[in-house]
Amino acid sequence: MEGLLTVERLMTHLNLKRIQIDYLVKNWLIPHFRLPSGEVMFRASEVEMWLYTCRVPYNDSKFRAILNQIRTWRCKQQ
Repeated sequence: MEGLLTVERLMTHLNLKRIQIDYLVKNWLIPHFRLPSGEVMFRASEVEMWLYTCRVPYNDSKFRAILNQIRTWRCKQQ
């Protein structure tokens, strides 16, 4: 099973404050899981893909190759 991130780990990973993470979760702007206990968790690979969607694009062949790999990986996962 792939590793899950807690809110605290995601805060460190993205260098965001708790209130910013809470806003993203509350408004369904970031992929997450809500456990029966109420705790929110994040799948690292989904957060990485989400970050790429937030990226300001530019004409870069290396970036396009990475996106193609992610798309291929997502197709295999489904």
